[in-house]
Amino acid sequence: MCILNKDEAWNVLIVDDEPEIHVLTKTVLKGVVFEDKPINFLSSYDAPGTKEILAGDTNIALVLMDVVMEEQNTGLDLVRHIREDLNNRLTRIILRTGQPGEAPERKIIAEYEINDYKEKVDLTSNLLFTSVVKSIRNYRDLKTIKDINEELEKSREGLTRMLRTSSGLFGLRSLESFHSELVKEAAVMMGRYGSMMLTGAGLDTIVRAEGTWKDTIGAPVSDIVPRNVLKSVPDEFGSSAVLLKDGFLFGRLTSLQGPALYLISAVKQSQDEGELRLLEIFLGNANIVYNNLSLEADFQATQSEMIGLLGDVIENRSQELQGHVSRVSEYAVFLARKAGISEEDLVVLKDAVPMHDIGKIGIVDAILQKPGPLTTEEFETMKGHTTIGYEILRFSSRKLFQMAAIIAKEHHERWDGKGYPNGLASEEIHQLGRITCIVDVFDALSSDRVYRKAWDFEKTVRFIRDGRGTQFDPELVDLFLEEPDLIKEIMVRHAD
Repeated sequence: MCILNKDEAWNVLIVDDEPEIHVLTKTVLKGVVFEDKPINFLSSYDAPGTKEILAGDTNIALVLMDVVMEEQNTGLDLVRHIREDLNNRLTRIILRTGQPGEAPERKIIAEYEINDYKEKVDLTSNLLFTSVVKSIRNYRDLKTIKDINEELEKSREGLTRMLRTSSGLFGLRSLESFHSELVKEAAVMMGRYGSMMLTGAGLDTIVRAEGTWKDTIGAPVSDIVPRNVLKSVPDEFGSSAVLLKDGFLFGRLTSLQGPALYLISAVKQSQDEGELRLLEIFLGNANIVYNNLSLEADFQATQSEMIGLLGDVIENRSQELQGHVSRVSEYAVFLARKAGISEEDLVVLKDAVPMHDIGKIGIVDAILQKPGPLTTEEFETMKGHTTIGYEILRFSSRKLFQMAAIIAKEHHERWDGKGYPNGLASEEIHQLGRITCIVDVFDALSSDRVYRKAWDFEKTVRFIRDGRGTQFDPELVDLFLEEPDLIKEIMVRHAD
């Protein structure tokens, strides 16, 4: 028995316990062709053999079924098996019987989901040809409808998946999170293609990866994709965001502010035009997010640079402050992360903390640069830098400056209520003020001043620990001091 490819022939299964019926049927239908496809015959002589064939081949157009075989109702039981157990309502079934009295036609047609009922003596050459071709035509029409419905459902699911994954990207706030989510969501969109990687404009290093490529981050792209394939990729995209080339699927995102990004997946099977179109729409949406985030990153970089220049202005007014703002910023982000502040807010905090002493712009040089302890009157003047800084920053509606205003005003408040300018106590002080208070004092004590040398690390740590519950938030002190090696790294990285 030769089973041809499903697209090459119509599969017809003959189920009968009489071998001569198989021979006769094949002889009568020999050479029959419908729509340029011949009939491919499969034969079974009992129920177990029939079930085995049906379990392995769902592409059977027609079953010519004998009613009475090893049992009186074997054929009828097989009909129920096809329709109910296998849930197959596509295959056409013609019941054939040599004992019509055992299975009355009206009763069988009424109770069993068959498509025709014939006595074997009635199946002359012409009648058999007509019944078989009619059944195959019905099968073809039903299968076409089924395939169309499946394609529509597939398109609906693909569109839903694309919209869901795209909407997830629009909520992201940083390029780093975008890179990570882009690869994950693209892997969902392109799941049928296997693993996924993200690389930059040079197509040189794997930046993110999913699936079997997950452990390749940092490796050269050429370890997976041949160099000769990669070389011409950027020039072959044209206006499309998707490129199929030498067994790989490439997706490209572009930005005026940032480098091009490339998604790469290995192609494992034939391409579905509908899926590729959905992928192109997904990449188009992702490209909008990428451009928006690139613009935001460019703005943030410009903003950070301006704040850095402002910090330099503050530092340049007093030599003892060299390196202070950058260290305090790093310490604050380190402690805030341990305190559970979101990564999104940490990005803002990093630029807000350097402005904690911006109010010192309003303090005269004679006090700011005095090489010794301040008098009571001078100290009162110096304390005014907190409110000066707050007044400079508070009128902006941007989150960065609102955060910086709070820090500028409250970073000298004390946990016990003896700080300034407002004598706030414990949790009346904003968390960011409490964080900055610890890291500002730590850096001030561990850095050189014109009137004294820096304290050593252990002495500074003892002072901070001794101040827990009086000057400082005790829980934040514990968090800050639990990883001294990381604090030392920051000290070295931003040394004066």
